[in-house]
Formats: sequence, structure tokens, C-alpha cells
Amino acid sequence: MAAPIVGAGFLQTLNNQYVRELRFAYYPRFRHRYDDYLQFVPLAGQLGLRLAGVRGVTDNVLQMASADAVASLTMLALTSAIKYTARVERPDGSSRNSFPSGHTTMAFTSAELLNIEYGDRFPWLRPISYTVATATGVGRLLNNRHWIGDVVTGAGLGILSAHFGYWVTDLLFGRSRRNHTPSPLFPREGFLLYLPIESGTLHTKRGAEWYAVSRAFGLGVEYTPPSFPLFLQAQAQLALHRIYRHSKTGEELGAELKGIRLQLGLGKDLSIWEDFGLNVSTHARLIRYVGQDVVRPEEIQRVSVPRWRIGMGIELAPHWQFTRHLGIRVPCGVDYFPSSLRFMPLGGEEVRLRGLSYYISSSLEVHL
Repeated sequence: MAAPIVGAGFLQTLNNQYVRELRFAYYPRFRHRYDDYLQFVPLAGQLGLRLAGVRGVTDNVLQMASADAVASLTMLALTSAIKYTARVERPDGSSRNSFPSGHTTMAFTSAELLNIEYGDRFPWLRPISYTVATATGVGRLLNNRHWIGDVVTGAGLGILSAHFGYWVTDLLFGRSRRNHTPSPLFPREGFLLYLPIESGTLHTKRGAEWYAVSRAFGLGVEYTPPSFPLFLQAQAQLALHRIYRHSKTGEELGAELKGIRLQLGLGKDLSIWEDFGLNVSTHARLIRYVGQDVVRPEEIQRVSVPRWRIGMGIELAPHWQFTRHLGIRVPCGVDYFPSSLRFMPLGGEEVRLRGLSYYISSSLEVHL
């Protein structure tokens, strides 16, 4: 079940530099050690509930503690073996043991151990535990200690380690009372969360001298009411727009725009085959620009953008739900904003980049 997340982690290495650019654009001086402690919070919750006498899926404390121990040892063995074999340099250049993120692996091992033991009895624990684990991974990105590929791969290895721990103790102590019955995937109902990492470009004419690209990272939520054929969608992202110029020496960065992007949408989830589906949706997008920086004043005299931009778009999102609570999606779409990005090159005429843009993103899904 965790293999797709590990695979997604390898694919997310393609976004390593993009997410790092967003980090430096918004939080270049972030330094906080909360992730050193947050990774253990779900596991502490699991142990606390058991010590308080709350019954889980295992028969006794020894069986649960054995599952925790096997999972933790598996997690340490996997991360250490990969770290010192891959030898990927950390974003801050401090060492060559970046891939995968040990903190994130521990956080998702911890979260999944809590969910296996108590998730069926207390479903509200799942969003809390996954939020805590995700916050740990985000902390590693903000502290400039890991790449996004390290974090996503660590999440998959953590979930794998937790299930391996319970599988081993099932063999040693007898089968636990875990729910192994798959839930029907279609039609979907209820909430799901997803974390989109988006890359886009503004439409320009062939051979145009100037062009713009965008990067975005955020949080999305979808809700499908019971017995309702459509889902409702909301999304918030931090976005970074970059204006480039084609030159004889290569691509030259001219200016950067930072913005907060909000999205509301409505769509239909179509079943393609078993646990594979396709989301078809339309949405409205609102961008609030919060800062701009002319990187090359010798090239660009000024940049003119409206403080608010409102547009609309359509999106197709193939997705794969590989467990009752986890999945992967790859949204792609087209947006149109009536207002254009305008800037004045030094000694030239005003350039307008049209409001038509294309994007593709990738995201993990958590079904609550």
C-alpha cells in the first residue's frame, strides 16, 4: 500500500528546486525546531490511550508495543540504508544524507501506528494524525533541511514500516482485529484533503521574447455530500510567478511576483476502472499579489499587475485511491484571467502577457 507513495516521492524529486524556490520566496529565514518533537506526537497519543485503558485492535499492551518496536526498527533500517547509499546532499549543503527524510518517516510511522490501532474506533484521529505528520514534513522543508522528494518518500516508507510492524505481530501473537474489508470507492462521499504542487506557464506566441512560469504549493479540500452527484472543492496556495526573457546566452530571470491563490470549484468524480477515477471540474480562482521584485532592473523598468486577479478554469484530475484513506492525483488544467501581466522593458514598448495559462500538478490525497 505504501509503494505508490514511495514512487510518488521519487517523482517529486522533479519538483525539488521548485518547492525550494517557494520556500526562499516566502520564508527565507525560517528556523524552528518544532519538527524535532512533533514527529513523536501521534505515537505518544497511541501509547497514552492504551495506558489509559482504551482498547485498540491488539489484544494487549505487549502486542501493540511489539508492533511499535518492529515498525520503528524497520523505519530506522530503511532510512539509514537509503540515506548512506543514495548520499543526496541536503538543500543547506550541510551533509549528504538528505534522502529520505528521517523525521518525516518517523512522523508517518507514528501516525499510521496510531491509525491502525485506534483509527476504526475513532475516525477523527486520522485527520489529526496525518496533519501532525504532514506538519513535520513541511517543517523539514521550511528549515531547508530536506527536498520535497525526501519528504514524500519518507511518508511512504513510514506508512510501510507501520504496516510491516503489525503484520509481524499478527504472525507472532495471532491476527489482530483490524478491518481488512475494503471500502467501496465509488460513489465517494465525505471529505478528502490533498497537497498540490503545481507548475504552470502563461500562453505566449511562438518565438516571443518574454514568457512567464508559475510555481505553487498549498492545501486543498473536497467534499461530496451524501447522495449528491457532484463534489465541492476549495484550495489555498502560495504562488510564485517568474518573468523570463529569451536571450542569446540563455534564459534570464527578469522579475518575480508573489501571490496568495484561492480557488473554489464544482465537479464530478467519474469511475474509470476499479480504484482509478477521473475528476472533471470547473473553478474560479482569485489571486492576491503580496509582493514583487524586479531582479534585473537593467532589463525591466517596472512591472504592473492588479492587486487582485479573478479568473476561471477547467481541470481534469486522474487519481488512484490505493487504500481506504490514501491516494494520488495528477491534476492538469487551463485558467483564464481577463487581466494581463504588464511590464515595461528598459528602452522598449510595454509587454503584456495574456491571461491564458496551463498547469499540471501532483498531489497526495487523504480520504477522511
